[in-house]
Amino acid sequence: MFNQDYPFECACGENFRMVHHARHCRKCRNYCVFGYCTHVTDLTTGQVVWGKEPTEEEYEAAARQYEIYLEMDRRDREREELEWKAAQAAEKAAVELAALELAEDQLWDIQDNWLLRAS
Repeated sequence: MFNQDYPFECACGENFRMVHHARHCRKCRNYCVFGYCTHVTDLTTGQVVWGKEPTEEEYEAAARQYEIYLEMDRRDREREELEWKAAQAAEKAAVELAALELAEDQLWDIQDNWLLRAS
């Protein structure tokens, strides 16, 4: 059922040997809707040995808040991607413009050389 060497489970489900390790779980930042470890359960007895297990209402409120956070994060990433693409397009346009100006300058130089030879 569970490993006897790791009897303490944090809020995100990760198992640890000691309570103080479980209560500082780093995975809870990503896998728990609260963003931190809320409680630690002793798997041998099934009792909460640290913290307080959230109620259903608290969990639902945190889940809604987490969904809002994810949506804001998605929008920020999309905005940053659009800004990056716009910067890349502007840089490409600047390079192409510089190449066109160089070609035009070379054509003017050729024309000037012909005019000098003709006179």
